[in-house]
Amino acid sequence: MKTKIIRNNDRGEVQAFEGEVQVGQINFNITDSLLSIEHTQVIKGFEKKGIDGILVQSATDYAIHHKLKIKPVCSYAQLWYKHHKKQYKSILTKGE
Repeated sequence: MKTKIIRNNDRGEVQAFEGEVQVGQINFNITDSLLSIEHTQVIKGFEKKGIDGILVQSATDYAIHHKLKIKPVCSYAQLWYKHHKKQYKSILTKGE
């Protein structure tokens, strides 16, 4: 699985590819030093392959590399961080 991050000013995407086919995407916003994960989507037919987790992990790695805090807005990202809270509590916004 290959991921690609595209950033256009304060908006961005993390895209996941299986070969040359895009199979999932996260949409995020960046305000000040906060990356908000707004939406996670996996293309029909590619569900239950862990793609959504790969997308959130890639967004997390990006945030860490750029010294950003994370606000998981979408329900999947909230659930993912709930399961990884101890590991990433230092970069999550309060209350997440």
